[in-house]
Amino acid sequence: MGAFALVAAGVLVVSTPARQEQGPSVSDRIDLAESIGRFVQDQPQDSGYQAPTQHERGVVADGVRAVLGGHPAEAPDLLSPVGYSLRQVVDTGTGRPLYELSDTSGSRRGWGRVLVDTDPAARTGIEVPHPKADLDSELLGVGLFRKVPGSVLVVAGAHRRAAPNKHADMAHVTDSVFEAVHEVLAAQGVPVVQLHGYANDSAPDNDMVVSSGPTLHGPLADRVANALETAGYAICRPWVARCPGLEATTNAQAQWSAAHGDEFVHVEVARENRDSPQDRDRVVAALAQELNGR
Repeated sequence: MGAFALVAAGVLVVSTPARQEQGPSVSDRIDLAESIGRFVQDQPQDSGYQAPTQHERGVVADGVRAVLGGHPAEAPDLLSPVGYSLRQVVDTGTGRPLYELSDTSGSRRGWGRVLVDTDPAARTGIEVPHPKADLDSELLGVGLFRKVPGSVLVVAGAHRRAAPNKHADMAHVTDSVFEAVHEVLAAQGVPVVQLHGYANDSAPDNDMVVSSGPTLHGPLADRVANALETAGYAICRPWVARCPGLEATTNAQAQWSAAHGDEFVHVEVARENRDSPQDRDRVVAALAQELNGR
């Protein structure tokens, strides 16, 4: 595989190949955790999502593809017709530069944000489809992005209940910018880790549930489950013992990956393991050790 992708409730992080071009000059220093935290907290729970057209999805995907392909200078002109922009920033938490693709249209559309580390050393994608709804899953995504140089983080731009009939649930719709970006990552051979959260009583005997989606079991899911278990967590492996409702069998990105033979792992984290920065750091450290060691 040429790259690797990881998913959490609404954000996606993906590692990239070496850059052939200079993109936008660095204009800002940001604390990525604070920036994503504000982005997520500003999302209303019951509104703020407007489904993109096929053309709009394709344009954002083209912009992401340009950055991942080593042509960031092309991305601004590609993105601007649909109200997206590219800027290069430095994360004060790591000192690393990164590209931020975000909606600057001035409208609340809920299409999400993509962050691409400029370091080409790793090949990892991280997705967060349910920010805010799966409390602090976005912070797990940021933490993992910081620990895995060269990754790409994709964070959903709307609460999963922001539109009727689950139309804003990025893990269960296919006509979204989130899904379009996922397909770009998959097409480039990037394995994806998607991060979710669940209430403790949904799987009371487990700390986490790890699955590859419809097939339940795959090499990446195996490795991630083993790494988390080695770190001391009780892991539900649905191919061994079922954990209904937490297995990603109906997950849109998991289904796409399974149909196209792409690597994907869905990680559900119990609330008690997301409660504090210390709890999240332990989870992130265990995941990062496996992803960095691939």
